[in-house]
Amino acid sequence: MNLVVFKIKKYSMALLLGAVLASVTACNEWTEAEPLEISSQDMEQQNPKLYAKYLEDLRAFKRNPHKINMGWFNNSRKELVSQGDHFSKVPDSLDFVVLESPIALVDRETSEMKNLLEKKGTKVIFEIDFNSIKTAFVKKEDKTLILDDFVKDTINTILTAADKYPYQGLIVSYQGKELLHLTAAEKMQVEAEENLFFGLVSPWFEKNVDKTSFFKGNPQYLIGKNILQEVNYIILPTENAVDAGGLGYALLSATTNDVPVDKYIVLASMTSYKADEAKLGYFADGTRAAIATARWAASLQNGLRIQGVGYKNLSYDYFNVLKSYQYSREAIQITNPAIKVK
Repeated sequence: MNLVVFKIKKYSMALLLGAVLASVTACNEWTEAEPLEISSQDMEQQNPKLYAKYLEDLRAFKRNPHKINMGWFNNSRKELVSQGDHFSKVPDSLDFVVLESPIALVDRETSEMKNLLEKKGTKVIFEIDFNSIKTAFVKKEDKTLILDDFVKDTINTILTAADKYPYQGLIVSYQGKELLHLTAAEKMQVEAEENLFFGLVSPWFEKNVDKTSFFKGNPQYLIGKNILQEVNYIILPTENAVDAGGLGYALLSATTNDVPVDKYIVLASMTSYKADEAKLGYFADGTRAAIATARWAASLQNGLRIQGVGYKNLSYDYFNVLKSYQYSREAIQITNPAIKVK
């Protein structure tokens, strides 16, 4: 693949723009590529032709083999307060943006979705989480509600609403339970819930075979593992790991019979700027979880290649003193040395 190396410096009297094109042969290993140095945000206005070439190479990079990077973005606020409320401002090299409020989007959000895909090849996707739906059911004051009906209505509402927007993928999140110590009745209940959930989301997969699909949860707990063959990626819920050992344990636990081992993505949380979340996004030794997880994912683990990293609370990382999305950019750089994020 051909990558553009950009290096832009500002001088007091004049602005000098230069670009050096470097050709590298196509390869199966993304780490063999030469660096793609991401330009400043002003390039679109300063040099439209150079920026267009940069976007072309960025899209080409994403089409070639590389580690996936994805981020969860809190888009619940519709009235903009800062640039950080725009999910279109996330790092260019991010592959997927997961909108945490996937329905009732405003026109601005739909426009940002389209622009991200067309210009940068960044796909906006959404998530349906069975555990969250079940928790919402338990909190309902109406005791005449039936769980099955509530789950059906909720999922059908989300899928119907999401069809109005240009989403490019879906995450189905289901944690499951270890069956070993459950009673026969409890096992029947777990199996019924699993069948209900995947029965409701399966039609989306059948109708959207051209879009990217994810399973998020503990794959080893699934009774029926067919869904794991259908999805593109398996996201392990490691955002609460306190060290690299926790990542390794999650990987080892997930790797059981009938679980594809070439689809794993691991999670980490970004740190928070809020005083009451001072420990969020840090490992026990004080290192940033996103950076440490990226380093872990960049290497072979038990002979397995980790396919990517997902960053929870991505929008928090916008608020950094030196540069917006400072640490997510650094993590992406670690996972993909072929793309140098400035």
